[in-house]
Amino acid sequence: MVSDLLREPPTPAVRLPEQASVREHERARGESEAALRRAHAATAVSPGRARQAQEEAQRVAAEAQADTAAADDVAVQVQPATEDDARERAANEKRLAEIQRRREMASVQSWKTRPYGKRSDAELARVIKLAYERAGIAERGAAQTAEKARVLEERLAQEREAGQTRGQAFVAAAATLLDQAEAKAQEAAQQLARAANARKEAEERDRYLRDYLEPKKNLGPLERLRAGVTKKQIAADIADVTAERAAWHTEASEARSAANAARVAAWEMIRTSKFAGQFRDVDAQKPAPDDVATVTERLTKMREQLPDIEISLDRRDAQTLTRLQGEVTQYTDAAAKSRKTVAAGQAEQALRKTIATKYPELHDIETKARRSHIVAQKRAAAEQSRARAQESAGYHRQPPSQGLGGPSLPGR
Repeated sequence: MVSDLLREPPTPAVRLPEQASVREHERARGESEAALRRAHAATAVSPGRARQAQEEAQRVAAEAQADTAAADDVAVQVQPATEDDARERAANEKRLAEIQRRREMASVQSWKTRPYGKRSDAELARVIKLAYERAGIAERGAAQTAEKARVLEERLAQEREAGQTRGQAFVAAAATLLDQAEAKAQEAAQQLARAANARKEAEERDRYLRDYLEPKKNLGPLERLRAGVTKKQIAADIADVTAERAAWHTEASEARSAANAARVAAWEMIRTSKFAGQFRDVDAQKPAPDDVATVTERLTKMREQLPDIEISLDRRDAQTLTRLQGEVTQYTDAAAKSRKTVAAGQAEQALRKTIATKYPELHDIETKARRSHIVAQKRAAAEQSRARAQESAGYHRQPPSQGLGGPSLPGR
């Protein structure tokens, strides 16, 4: 009958491409979930098992990607014809999205190879905080040192423009002060000469009194008459010469005091000046020498050192500028290194947050494996510390060694 010809055709023995795609997706999903379950179970045993399980999960996801690539292309081309087909299509898309998520999860770099993947969350936060603080310190140091270098460089440029360096200006001022000190030393020498002359005059008066006038006091009347002097005249002469002798003694004392004052003043000009530090080798920072000759000699040595001081100061300025510029570079490099550490630490924090949000199963695996790794590290460090302590204690308790023949007997 015609109606028999209008019956619905039998179901084909070969499945449609969309059905094959669904089957492949379900198989890939099942294998991925089984691998993740094994990874969770292995995490509870040891970090090594956790690492093996994570690698297996990544391998299964990669295989799922290869197995379903062709099916994805066919499934995308199939258009839903009924509501059932639409629901199945939505389910397939959900499965495909899950497979894509697992592919992306498998491509996440292992926590063991990430720069800060082995750090705990608290330790990672501490590393970032310390690096941030170090970066700030280094940047402030770079700014301060750069300012010092700028000021020094500007001063050197001004000196070159003016035609007189700091060393030249220093030496010119020191030479002027040495002129004044040497003048004071010369004044001290003159006062000493005056004191010596006054002592000589006083000694002559003393000798005149002792050898000539004093004997006349014992002359009798007849002897005084023959000498043509009177007793009153002799007494007057003795009084005059005695007064002259006293005056010369006074002048000698005053001259000595003036010489001492001038000697000390000459030395203090240098000792209390900014130049004393450059003349340490002649004790310019110590009290004045006891004699004028030594003061004069040392002032001469100071003047002879002026050319070397000029060269040294100018060379020191150039070296200081070079050193400051080098320190700026060091500070800048340290700041950049610390900023890089901050960026790497913050990137690790962001990645962990992404993993916890998109791949919670991987987050659990990493967290447990990281915790086990840290515990193992602490245990190993404690064992090493304990072994070193035991070794040190054994070394200190070891008795002194004796000779091969043992202790000697008394009397032998």
